Amino acid sequence: MKKNIIILFILISILGLPGCNEQLNTVPTGSVSELIFWQSENDALLAVNAAYRELDGNGVVYLVTATDLAMHAPSGPQTMYDIAVGTLDPTNYSVRDYWARYWRGIRKANDPINNIDKITTGDQALLARLKAEARFLRAYYYTMLTNLYGDVPLVTEPLEITAQVSRTSKNEVVDFIIAELDAAAAALPLSYSGENVGRATRGAALALKARVALYNGRYAVARDASEDVMELDEYELYSDYEKLFWYEGKNCSEVIFDHQYADGYGYTNYVSRGAASLGGGSGIDPLRSYLLIHEYKGATDPENEYTGLDPRYGYNVSYPGAVGPDGKIYDSTPTSATSDQLASTEFSTQYGFNIRKGIDWAIDGSNPQQSTIGFILIRYADVLLMYAEAKIELNELDASVYDAINQVRTRPTVEMPAITTGKTQVELREIVRRERNVELAFEGLHLFDMNRGQEGEKKTQPVLGIRYKNETGAWVIANYGLNRTFRADRDYLWPIPQNEVEVNSNIGQNPNY
Repeated sequence: MKKNIIILFILISILGLPGCNEQLNTVPTGSVSELIFWQSENDALLAVNAAYRELDGNGVVYLVTATDLAMHAPSGPQTMYDIAVGTLDPTNYSVRDYWARYWRGIRKANDPINNIDKITTGDQALLARLKAEARFLRAYYYTMLTNLYGDVPLVTEPLEITAQVSRTSKNEVVDFIIAELDAAAAALPLSYSGENVGRATRGAALALKARVALYNGRYAVARDASEDVMELDEYELYSDYEKLFWYEGKNCSEVIFDHQYADGYGYTNYVSRGAASLGGGSGIDPLRSYLLIHEYKGATDPENEYTGLDPRYGYNVSYPGAVGPDGKIYDSTPTSATSDQLASTEFSTQYGFNIRKGIDWAIDGSNPQQSTIGFILIRYADVLLMYAEAKIELNELDASVYDAINQVRTRPTVEMPAITTGKTQVELREIVRRERNVELAFEGLHLFDMNRGQEGEKKTQPVLGIRYKNETGAWVIANYGLNRTFRADRDYLWPIPQNEVEVNSNIGQNPNY
């Protein structure tokens, strides 16, 4: 992030903020925070900055491996891999890690929300804005918790460490999130300049409101909130889809909210998940099922199934014959002489495809462990598609629905044919859902789209990779016979972590875990 959002270690020490293994318990009343903080604007700024620290980064990309479109690498700790294949239980580390991250964020946001009003001197407009930022962040963390776990405790103020909290219905938590985002939107600015770029804005609050409403079937609210973002006249689609996720697209007009990183505080970007030939670890394998959802904008060549394909596929995925961001030809076939050879090492792709989205190798190649490309959490293309989907579900099939979808499809560098009018509600629903899968791939959203569409059974289809010619010249498809499972009576929600259940007798467990 910019320098004023970088979290100082001294702040962590003062507030007693925990590591990733800590549970739901929040900073208790009477803590050192209350005794020495809340005297100045800077106290409020540091506390709100701490709440930004728990925002999702590139790790949220792993959620796609719990869907039909990608597979987690089998090497390393069996965490997301277990979720990917369907052997999920409450002791799973990833289940615990996501839970802990969002609760840390809520606790850190609750601190300034409950204490900023104690500061009676200084710039009151700034303090009001900081409080609104904290309310937005808390709403974001609650959105992620409800998406993954369903009913969760609704905690809005510091609690004693030994508090035994019960869960609140998801519907009630969603009511709270929407009300919080309305309040935040009213107090947040349209934009920032200088070192404040990257902080929550009015557009971010309205866009998040649209997302949580859409995800919970509140289509009129989602329609209106999306339209409110569109009418701000602050955002537009970036002209180059691929470079939107490179340094060139950083802070561009399409980005509504992202997790930013400063020099020296970067992250491994997608490089650790990308091709072995780029120094990556192939931690996520896009599957053939992701290829097959794409349309062809031109004629297909039987000898090359990537000819004429929606260009977003090539921007998002490395496939055999593709020119990589380093200018080299990507070759993952079994006869490849490169480190991308199919299933050749623990770092090479197991299924022949690699994530390409967001890899700006020209800059990150010299130090791939310290990328400072912002990780986009909300962007304008998503708002357009949410608007279209909400209108479709309300059966309001007017010209604005087609316009919203076609803006995304026909942007320069994509230039897919526009959707023609006269479609039925069922046809448009299928179109917009496919468009989300293609456009928003590997941005941490598909798991939630799959779940709200009750499409979890798609994950049990054969796990397939690239098509290639074997030693006899026959076309074959990479297939290791892996069978993934999905239980509709259980797997649309993750379990409450076992360590949380053990220390809180009131929290209970999700069904069938």
